[in-house]
Amino acid sequence: MGTGPFGSVSNSFASVALASNKLATFRALENQDGIRIPAYTTDPAIAVGWLGKGGGVVVRHRLSGHSGDGIEMVTEPATELPRAPLYVQYIKKQKEFRVHVVYGEVIDVQEKRKRNDLPEGFEANFQVRNHQTGWVYCREAITEPAELRPMAIATTLALGLDFGAVDIIWNEKRNECYVLEVNTAPGLEGTTVNNYAEAFAKHLSSQGINND
Repeated sequence: MGTGPFGSVSNSFASVALASNKLATFRALENQDGIRIPAYTTDPAIAVGWLGKGGGVVVRHRLSGHSGDGIEMVTEPATELPRAPLYVQYIKKQKEFRVHVVYGEVIDVQEKRKRNDLPEGFEANFQVRNHQTGWVYCREAITEPAELRPMAIATTLALGLDFGAVDIIWNEKRNECYVLEVNTAPGLEGTTVNNYAEAFAKHLSSQGINND
């Protein structure tokens, strides 16, 4: 394993551990130039205050969960919240993207869109978007916010990653992007697999390593 970024074809153990922990990730990205994250806290009393101002709270019961695992949405005013290791202020999103970055370059951009094959009566969840809640990744006709790619690249560099899939939301009213998390082992298929393979081969070649 390399020490990253760009030290080898693999992310370092330390960088993977950092990116896999949602609280550690936010702490590492906080106040970094070119990166914006939602407000977060480990204090439930602060999160209750967000609810009192009309905002929602994403309660994360697991710091290493993925695909919505361990997430509880609270949108109604409350006097207390369940104990959890992390609370994130919910930001309304018009779009959600996954930006694949390898060695400081964006190799693929996907947008989450509502599935066309939803069963009759099934209502997609617009707050937590994954396959189970009615969403799929698409790459056709994507209109990217201007800061999307630079923010994704800055995020992987801040975490010391050689590669990663950065999940970013876009709020239309503010015209702002926010980083939610970074996946170091995202599910890959089709075009994305080929893009990663080409990026790795290109990097190995630049280091004088024959990949035949």
